[in-house]
Amino acid sequence: MNDNTNKRTQRTPAERIAETEAKLERLRMKEAKQQAQSNPTVAALLEQKAEVQKDIREAKKVLGTGPQSAEARIAKHQAWIEKINDAVMEAEYTLSSAEQRLAEIESSIQSTLSSLVSKEMKAEG
Repeated sequence: MNDNTNKRTQRTPAERIAETEAKLERLRMKEAKQQAQSNPTVAALLEQKAEVQKDIREAKKVLGTGPQSAEARIAKHQAWIEKINDAVMEAEYTLSSAEQRLAEIESSIQSTLSSLVSKEMKAEG
C-alpha cells in the first residue's frame, strides 16, 4: 500500500486563521440577525423573506420531478383518464349489444304473440 494515500495534510497556520476568521464572521452575522429581529423594520423584512422563500419552494415542487410535481400529477391523472375512457368504451359496447339483444327479444316476443293470437283466431273461427 502506498504511504502517500493515508497521509493527512496539515493546514498551514494562515489557513487555520482564515477558517477561524470565517467562522467568527458567520457567528457575528448570526448574532446580528438575532438582534435585528427585535427591530420592527427588519422583522417585517424577515417575514417577507420567509414568504418569498415559501413561494419559491412551492414553485420548485410543482416544476420539479418529484411525486408532487405537475408532471407526476398529470401522469397520474392521465392514467385515471385512460381507465375512465376504457370504461366508457366498454359501457358503449355493452349498451349497444344489450339494446340490440333487447330488440331481438322484443321481436321474438311479438312474433310469438302474433303466432298465438293467430292460432286462437283460427281455433275460434
